[in-house]
Amino acid sequence: MSCRSKFNFLSSCNALRCLVTRNRRQKWLTHRGRSFCTASEENSTSQDRRSNTTTIDDEELKRFSKLAQAWWNENGEYIALHTLNELRVPFIRDALLAKKRGDQISHSRKILEGFSILDVGCGGGLLSEPLSRLGATVTGLDALPDNIQTARLHKSHDPTLRSNLQYTCSTIEEHSSSHEHQNSFDAVVCSEVLEHVNNQDEFVSCCCKITKPGGSLIFTTVNKTPLSYALGIVMAERVLKLVPQGTHDWMKFVDPHDLRYMLDKNDVPTRLVHGMAYNPLLHKWSWISNTSINYLLHAMKPETV
Repeated sequence: MSCRSKFNFLSSCNALRCLVTRNRRQKWLTHRGRSFCTASEENSTSQDRRSNTTTIDDEELKRFSKLAQAWWNENGEYIALHTLNELRVPFIRDALLAKKRGDQISHSRKILEGFSILDVGCGGGLLSEPLSRLGATVTGLDALPDNIQTARLHKSHDPTLRSNLQYTCSTIEEHSSSHEHQNSFDAVVCSEVLEHVNNQDEFVSCCCKITKPGGSLIFTTVNKTPLSYALGIVMAERVLKLVPQGTHDWMKFVDPHDLRYMLDKNDVPTRLVHGMAYNPLLHKWSWISNTSINYLLHAMKPETV
């Protein structure tokens, strides 16, 4: 037998031996109730397992991290959120004041003094700051350190915000797991956040947990309809480029009936659902009856739970 023939023969034997060994190992692992996978596959499985137990989407964090310095540019990527304050701030104010009698309402600029608000997914603080200026004690919560840094830096320019506005870098599930935070906020606000998180059921449940009995939960988000895909993604991201492409994932958009169901499971009934419309030419928001694209949902936790 030539040297080349011997080499080919030995190579074939080694390959056959490896195949038999691998098959035996596979059978043994299967018998033990496990499936064989490489180290990288194990890491991937572990990451998948983590993704099922957290509301944080790592890809969303990476995307928003790139825009962390743009929060307070009123003509930049977040212009629609700046102008959304014209609707959401008065709504939150009125929802809280509705709990007071007329003679209990202060007529000063600090009209929300005595109320506590959690702004979940606060970003750079676009909503937290105006609510704080109305006198409310506001906690801005965000999982992205860059966002919290931007929010704290902007807050530092206004000494009047020092005592009643704080920012915390954490997730909603971590924040709600603390006993001191449960049933502690008069209002929990999640504005333009729900459509960016994983495990929306868990997210909503955590929001309910930290709301006081009699307190409000206020969401603004995007409905899951063909029209929201056409206008919210195709038109807004790809044609008009109002926001960076990839900002939204249509599969994460939330039908208001589904959101109501998530709240009902936590024994928190919905009070109203109202449509919102954005005019990209005038950069103006308005209330409308149609909820097929953007909408606001207000729910209230019962006084006794």
